[in-house]
Amino acid sequence: MEYVNLFLSFFKIGFLAFGGGYAALGMIQDEIVRIHGWMSNSEFLDLLSLAQITPGPIAVNSATYIGYKLLGLPGAISATLGVTLPSFLWVFVIINLIERVLRNSKYLLDALKMGIVTPILAAGISLFRTTVVDLRTFILAVALFILMRYKKIPLIVFIGLSGLLGMILRF
Repeated sequence: MEYVNLFLSFFKIGFLAFGGGYAALGMIQDEIVRIHGWMSNSEFLDLLSLAQITPGPIAVNSATYIGYKLLGLPGAISATLGVTLPSFLWVFVIINLIERVLRNSKYLLDALKMGIVTPILAAGISLFRTTVVDLRTFILAVALFILMRYKKIPLIVFIGLSGLLGMILRF
């Protein structure tokens, strides 16, 4: 039963820890030291030293070391499988999602458009809120928007015209 607990603990860590092995260390310490009490903090620090000088990913090295220290070779295998298996599952899920998206590329393009339009719209709203301060600037903004929308004026000319009109209204 301890092998199952060890596997499940490291499976949870592998499944939830994003950002690499160093990002998982806090979860490993919490799971091993605080929740299960399988090691003390000083033993965990020794583990970190060994995991860092050993070649390979630190989360996998840590899992292997902890599993071996607790339950020997079967524990090392159980913990290592637990921490690495979620990565394979994530890759499998992501590959399936990518295949579906590529089969329906129209949906991908729609999502990309929204991903591009949303920050631009947010920036536009923010600029509108800071620059349109009264009725006069509101009318100027609407007039310039209509002019930009329906007349083919080069952007540099439009920016210069907007700045000139803004300075005239300011004085």
